[in-house]
Amino acid sequence: MGCVGCNSNNSNMNNYVKCDCDKDDCYYRFKVPCKKNMPHNGNGGQVQRTGEIYLATDQSIPNGQFMGLGTASAQFTRNTVVIPENAIITGLVFNIRDNILTAGEVASAEIVISQTCGFDDPVSTGVIATVTGPNNATTRNCCGTTAANYPVNRCTLLSVRVTTSSGAFPNGAAATILYRLP
Repeated sequence: MGCVGCNSNNSNMNNYVKCDCDKDDCYYRFKVPCKKNMPHNGNGGQVQRTGEIYLATDQSIPNGQFMGLGTASAQFTRNTVVIPENAIITGLVFNIRDNILTAGEVASAEIVISQTCGFDDPVSTGVIATVTGPNNATTRNCCGTTAANYPVNRCTLLSVRVTTSSGAFPNGAAATILYRLP
């Protein structure tokens, strides 16, 4: 006994929340009706779709430069990724790796965007994650995070600008941008 297509189009479902059948009707295990193509949280509620954008550099990144996909330079447009859908940026995580900061030195990363295809100067979003030293082999303090609620549109170019009070980071840095789709 089973419903035709009860679990179809629900490829991200785990075994605890798959639909089940009751008299040829599909239900989640909590007896809430299944709907095709509806992401869910296991209790019948709709789940927000989220994503991450990963940026990092494998080269030195000086103060004021932009981070891309394995690259860094002073040119914003050369270090951008594109937003695939209208979204809301919900956070930024920034890691300076094993680059040394002395006590009180600061490193920050800010999300910058362009809605003009990079023809105009990038716009600062105010979404900034900061690391305050010390960071060294004894006092490991390499990561900063921030929460945000910043809407961006499809096709917006995006990068992360790194600012340091200690000069260039010879071992680069990494950032993850968190977002959700409305």
